[in-house]
Formats: sequence, C-alpha cells, structure tokens
Amino acid sequence: MRTRPTADKAAPLPLGVVASIALHAILVVLLFVSFSKKLDLPTEDIPLVPVDLVSVSDKTNIAPMEKKEEAPKPPDAREIVPEEKEVAPPKFEVAPDAKPVPKEKPKEADKPKEADKPKPVDKPKEAEKFDINNIEKLLAKKKPNTNIKAGPRDIKGVGAQTGMTADLASLMQSQIYRCWSPPTGTPHPERLIVQYRLFLNRDGTIAQPPQLVGDSANAAGDPYMAAAAGAARRAIYTCSPYKLPVDRYAQWRDVIFTFDPRQLSQ
Repeated sequence: MRTRPTADKAAPLPLGVVASIALHAILVVLLFVSFSKKLDLPTEDIPLVPVDLVSVSDKTNIAPMEKKEEAPKPPDAREIVPEEKEVAPPKFEVAPDAKPVPKEKPKEADKPKEADKPKPVDKPKEAEKFDINNIEKLLAKKKPNTNIKAGPRDIKGVGAQTGMTADLASLMQSQIYRCWSPPTGTPHPERLIVQYRLFLNRDGTIAQPPQLVGDSANAAGDPYMAAAAGAARRAIYTCSPYKLPVDRYAQWRDVIFTFDPRQLSQ
C-alpha cells in the first residue's frame, strides 16, 4: 500500500520562480535609490511676513483728500514803463499853384422869334361867267368807270323778263319750276310773292346762301309769308346745280328770282 506524504514536508520552489523574485527585488531597490537622490533638494529659508488682520466695515468714514489749487503767482512788483516811440516830425508838402477857375460866360439870351408874318389875303377871284361850252368840255374829259360790277338780273318765275334774254330766263325757270311747291290753302295766295337773290358758281352750284329781297325780307313777321319763303328756298337748293351756258356766266351768276304763285295757273 502506498503511503500519503505528510504535510510537514513542503515541496521545493522551481528555479524560474526564484530567479523572477530575485530580479523584481533588484528592480525595486534600484528605483528606491534613484528616487531618493532626486528628492534631496536644497532647502532655502523663506522670510516670514507678519500680517495684521483688520476688520473692514461696509462704509468708510475717511474723507477723501482734496487737491489744493496752486495760488497764482503775483506779478513782479516792477513798474512797467512804456517805451517812448520816436515821433517823426510832420512833413509839409508845398501845394502846387492853384489854377484860376475859368469864369463861365453868360449865355446869350434867346433872340425873340420874329412874329409870324400875316399871310397875304388872297384876293377874291372874279366870279366865272356861266358858259355851257365849259360844262360840255368837263363832261367829255371824264372817262367811264369800267370797274363797276353789273347789278343782279331780275327774273320772274313766269312772264316777261328784265335784264336777261328770254331763252336764258326760261331755261332757269324750267329747272326751278319742277322743284317748287308753294303752300296751299292759304288766304290770298296772290300776295305770297317771294323774291330771292341767287349767287351761283360757274358750275351751276349755289355760291352763297340766297337772300330775301324787297318786301320778302319782312317774311318773319307773317307766318304765311314765312311758309312761302321756306318753300322757295327749298326749291332753290333741291334743283341745284343748274344747267346753264358757261359762256354766258356773267349774265346769270348774280340774279334775283321771283316766285309768283299766280303764274302757276297760266
């Protein structure tokens, strides 16, 4: 039978463990030696300063120090003596010889104008003797005035003509006649005679508004006469332009046309 080892006998440590312990011990010794050298610092004596503890209140009762203003230095007591300047002697300039002022000559008084001589009175001429031969000579010297314009021709609606040839008057009457419609049912139509002065252009158109002439100019005061004048005026514009010979324009450019209702029954 095998016997168990007793506890009193311990097993020996291995060699590696022993060597590791020895190395660690050597390292610890070296570290301790190196730190001890570094900590050996020279000590200096630090001077001690005594400090008194004083309790300070919130407010102080010490008045602030005022700066004293420096008093101005008094001026020197020496009297200031003004310097005397040299005064230059006055210069006297000799004035040039004064020229004598020329005396103004008195103006000559205006000569009185000669009084206008009275014009000689013309001697009255002897009255010329009345001589018929002298009158005839004066009339012969006067020339007829060629600038006088011809007056208007008088053209009646129907019947005899004055100032125009019968053929020219009838030509104009026939054109106005078919456009003229006098008012009917009026009392005394024979009294409603209207006269218009016509101003025509060369092409037969109306050059100026027609004008009432003679007794027809008072047509505004009579309603029947005013109606007859209105009918005649409408006929003048309705029949325009008129076909009339151009070579005879001087005869029909300014005419007086008479609208007579009595001529319609003939």
